[in-house]
Amino acid sequence: MKRLSVRNKENPAQKHTPVLVVSLDFELLWGIMDHKDPMEYRENVIGGRKAIPLLLKLFETHGIHATWAAVGFQFAENSEELKQYIPEELPAYARTKLSPYPYLDNTDLIDRDPQCFFAPELIRMISETPGQEVASHTFSHYYCREKGQTVAQFRADMEAAERIASDHGYEVSSVVFPRNQTTDEYVSELAEVGIKAYRNEETDWIHTKVRNRKLLRLLRLCDVYLPLTGQGGYIPEAKHGVVDLTGSRMYKPYFKPLAFMEGLKIHRIKRQMLHAAKNGLTFHLWWHPHNIGVRTEFHMKQLEEIFRYYEELNRKYGMISLNMKEAAERVLNR
Repeated sequence: MKRLSVRNKENPAQKHTPVLVVSLDFELLWGIMDHKDPMEYRENVIGGRKAIPLLLKLFETHGIHATWAAVGFQFAENSEELKQYIPEELPAYARTKLSPYPYLDNTDLIDRDPQCFFAPELIRMISETPGQEVASHTFSHYYCREKGQTVAQFRADMEAAERIASDHGYEVSSVVFPRNQTTDEYVSELAEVGIKAYRNEETDWIHTKVRNRKLLRLLRLCDVYLPLTGQGGYIPEAKHGVVDLTGSRMYKPYFKPLAFMEGLKIHRIKRQMLHAAKNGLTFHLWWHPHNIGVRTEFHMKQLEEIFRYYEELNRKYGMISLNMKEAAERVLNR
């Protein structure tokens, strides 16, 4: 792995070292079954699997430390093994289609296409790559702000996630909440199951002030290309004994209607990284492997451009790349 300088050449008196955090929500079909036809999205998921070795090579080349938050179901080899870890308390969502557990009552779909549901060999590959962290995306892709479920059910889910990871040889220190659904009540449970860091939802004005869902989606899309919400850098702090590593920017995949703005998308990310580098802040970039499961070569070129720019910021401002566990330990030891 490439070793980069951590010296801040521009501002040696800067209080905090600028940090780039990268995290990926690794969920295969478990993350989309409640709102998409699994078979229609299969190409993205299989393409995302194929992209993971390419991403790991890219990260090694550019010295990128990343966190891979995997749905606990994926640690299993098959549905029979998975059933051994199902907790007694299941999420009682008011919208029952949000729960993946009915698929385990009739496993025909899962057993017919296991590569869309299980990935122990990919998780092992990730863990064996320097600088990469295997983390949790909860056990069942759990939604913490949905009506019907409870904190006790979430706790049972996280305990199941810890068990299956531990039994496969992984110590999980970080969590990414599905759909970034967090509340203080749920965060306070994390330390009890050994979690040191979590990725919080963006705290910009779009998320905090806009309540109309259609308008929210439109403004968030515009913010991918134009600086509606500022730069997204921050200094991480601990909450309930767990470090809040808020997401700064999702790397959005190619969107055909706005293809002519792809250059602006990358420029937006670079400007945010530059702001963080100059001001000793943390910038947290994230996406899903399945986001780049189609047009993979195109997306890999964009990510390479971003990470080449990170190397430039490392040389000029001393920005360093840390996974979530590493970033949390710096805060907790500060």
